[in-house]
Amino acid sequence: MSINLFDLTGKVALVTGAVHGLGMAMAKGLGGAGATIVVNNYSQDTLDEAVAEYKAAGFNAYGYVFDVTDDKAVKSSIEKIEREVGPIDILVNNAGIIKRTPIVEMEVEDFRQVIDVDLVGPFIVSKHVVKGMISRGNGGKIINICSMMSELGRDTVSAYAAAKGGLKMLTRSMATEWDE
Repeated sequence: MSINLFDLTGKVALVTGAVHGLGMAMAKGLGGAGATIVVNNYSQDTLDEAVAEYKAAGFNAYGYVFDVTDDKAVKSSIEKIEREVGPIDILVNNAGIIKRTPIVEMEVEDFRQVIDVDLVGPFIVSKHVVKGMISRGNGGKIINICSMMSELGRDTVSAYAAAKGGLKMLTRSMATEWDE
């Protein structure tokens, strides 16, 4: 007798920033376990290429264009995803950027951009996804991708380390607020 301990058949998984790299690998892993994959990006061309790759590999995949830092766009996109694909059961906040610049040379706008994408983005996407999870009463999973930089820091990655450290604490706060 075979027992599948990681069967996600019938689940919908939104993985932000999953058009390449680690995000794509995570989405493929979730798809391989049976989940329907939903990915986003801020560029339609890159998104179309990624969705085509998922589908060519045999995954049930959908793509939506939205910027994780735009509250209104995220809200309307989450509503659209839930209408067109189904309720989101799993959210992986993976979208992120890094700018390798020494602190004394970094422009404030660049620092803010990293904080917005890597910390504010997961806050925005989570708050809109979790509302559906809570209202359905059957739970859900939110996975925030942090980094060892959230503990260690490192030269030239101050904004990234600050954002990932903040994301770690945001994750802990989410766990206490939304614990059933």
